[in-house]
Amino acid sequence: MQGLQIWNANGFPILDSSDRLGRIVGSARVAGTNAAVNADLSQGTPFYSFQPDFLFAHTNQVTPPPMFTINAGGISWVYDTDGGTSYRNPVTGMVFFGVF
Repeated sequence: MQGLQIWNANGFPILDSSDRLGRIVGSARVAGTNAAVNADLSQGTPFYSFQPDFLFAHTNQVTPPPMFTINAGGISWVYDTDGGTSYRNPVTGMVFFGVF
């Protein structure tokens, strides 16, 4: 191995320059409607992390989560309409996206 290597006090490696480290490029509010964000994610492998505000908001459990698509040009999300449109409470939250 070559490059930067860092160990903790117990001799366990905590960073090796051959590791792939993620870099957050942006974030967006996911507010219950279909949307997209343009972002340059061409500098590595795109990833995202969705942090929901809640999991279930109504006893009928019609709380569709967003379905994400990510590529080198950005991220988008849509909500499924299965289960009808009455008493829908789409899951909202924040999405963080970047490259590693």
